[in-house]
Amino acid sequence: MSWKYFSEKELRCKGTGEWSMDSSFMKKLVALREEFSSPIILSSAFRNPTYNITVGGAVNSPHVFGRAVDIQCFGSEAYEIIRLGIKHGMTGIGISQRGNRCTRFIHLDDMDNSDTHPRPWVWSYT
Repeated sequence: MSWKYFSEKELRCKGTGEWSMDSSFMKKLVALREEFSSPIILSSAFRNPTYNITVGGAVNSPHVFGRAVDIQCFGSEAYEIIRLGIKHGMTGIGISQRGNRCTRFIHLDDMDNSDTHPRPWVWSYT
């Protein structure tokens, strides 16, 4: 399935080439992108569970369920992505805004509240 604004290539696991994005999550992401009115660069989307561990992702990461993306951004764009993420139903927001601008990102996911994914939740990466 293809999604407006997002290519299959950028949604694929960078380690295996697999992809399986959740349609409900993608509808939220497309709505966010529609309102953002500028291109969004994804640095990560779906992750195969083994690849997720290889890159240091959390066990049961929303990425392995196709319910998360990392958006490359910084400054006022990062603030706007966070604002729109909350507006469009994102329940997990991870903030990485240190170091080189090319490596800064905002993680967005829409996991439900559970013992393994308490929501709503906001965190920063060290």
